Amino acid sequence: MQDYQNILPDVTRQFSPMGSELHWRALGSGHIHDTFLISTEEGPLLVLQRLNTIVFPVPERIVDTHLKVYHHLAAQQDFPLRLPAPLPTHTGEWLYFDAEGAPWRALAYLDNTYAVEQSTSFAQTRQAAEAVGIFLRGLEGLSTEILQPALPGFHDGLARFGHFEAAVAHDQVDRLRLVAPEVAFVREEAAVFHLVKKLGFPERVVHTDPKIGNLLFDVNTNAAIAVLDWDTIMPGAIPADFGDMVRAMACTVGEDEADFSLVDLDETLFQALAEGFLPPLKDMLTPLEIENLVTGARWIILEQMMRFLTDFINGDVYYKTAYAEHNLVRARNQMALYQAVKKKEVKLQSMIDQLNRAF
Repeated sequence: MQDYQNILPDVTRQFSPMGSELHWRALGSGHIHDTFLISTEEGPLLVLQRLNTIVFPVPERIVDTHLKVYHHLAAQQDFPLRLPAPLPTHTGEWLYFDAEGAPWRALAYLDNTYAVEQSTSFAQTRQAAEAVGIFLRGLEGLSTEILQPALPGFHDGLARFGHFEAAVAHDQVDRLRLVAPEVAFVREEAAVFHLVKKLGFPERVVHTDPKIGNLLFDVNTNAAIAVLDWDTIMPGAIPADFGDMVRAMACTVGEDEADFSLVDLDETLFQALAEGFLPPLKDMLTPLEIENLVTGARWIILEQMMRFLTDFINGDVYYKTAYAEHNLVRARNQMALYQAVKKKEVKLQSMIDQLNRAF
């Protein structure tokens, strides 16, 4: 992350008056944007984000989606989750472009909350999954036609497979020689993308990135009380969101773990995900969706492996990396998780079915 000390005061001033000496600190560990908590002596003021225009070339779409989702959910008087309100500049704009032309946005700080980067217990995982289920239920009724996805085709596995094959064909930084087994693995398992296309899940407004790091928990009750990062909310499929939760919350280790022998699917945490996720959505989901929630896990885990691998082959142009083979480690990590899920697929779906009958 570059040094923003000189520019943050000016950016902050566009969204809020300076009450006293400004303090800032980096917030979260996202791969894409640079995020900061801005505070004064009186306490937290707001959250600022410098949007990554390499990943999101039309940042106005991020703002448009956030506003539409915010107004849709805020209009529901009984909606139980807290919402990150967008903050305009003093001139009424939702984006501020700095001297270098970089776009910044501001969101209200949600006080008395905390975030985690990895699930640590059954109860926490269940809480997180329930919050995501409630959030998705709240999005029902928001027309898919009025949204302009910031990243169209975000979970189009077949299209991403095409991008992967193009990266392999070009091998522009001479890394293909390092990843022959991983390339073969993606090609062998890519049938899951064809299966998803064939099944034709109902199109709904979904989050697309419901990892636990995108939730906030109450400091007093430890309940999950907010779902964040709405940048890629768009028309999509419920099994993909469930699959991403399995990928991010039910793995025994994080996606950066380089000891792949430690990577496994934690069945207890999977149970927690299912117990939290299904009840808010049960009356909304179709049998097709429920019967393929584990298919969604294979879909998204393989897709994420492929995305890390594609970025490694292309020279690390998309994800932030900490060292030369970081994306390759992530890809191999996800490959191990995919293998674990595939091995346990029948048992996992049986767990889903039993819970579905119980509710």
